[in-house]
Amino acid sequence: MVALAEQVSHALDQVLDPHFKVGLNDMGMVPDIDLKDNGQVELGMRCPCIGCPAWKMMQHNVKSKVGEIDGIESVKIRVDWEKPWTRDDMSEAARSKAQSHGYVI
Repeated sequence: MVALAEQVSHALDQVLDPHFKVGLNDMGMVPDIDLKDNGQVELGMRCPCIGCPAWKMMQHNVKSKVGEIDGIESVKIRVDWEKPWTRDDMSEAARSKAQSHGYVI
């Protein structure tokens, strides 16, 4: 299971936030990964903002990328509305990259 969790995490690094061009792990948008024994993965994702025009695209890209992993049978995304995403969730590397692209963080 540990190796599978690492593969899922690596896949999430490959899915970029379209605005900041940073992987979703560094964005802090997928804080919850639940791997089931039957090959199902449930991901808790934080929406960057209500009405985000890229939200459905990011979910699709996550399902597609994680779904490519051997042993993964299905990917379910649960939107975490309890704790909305903020820029404070970004890693230091993500902040630096965003700032280098002109974003004020």
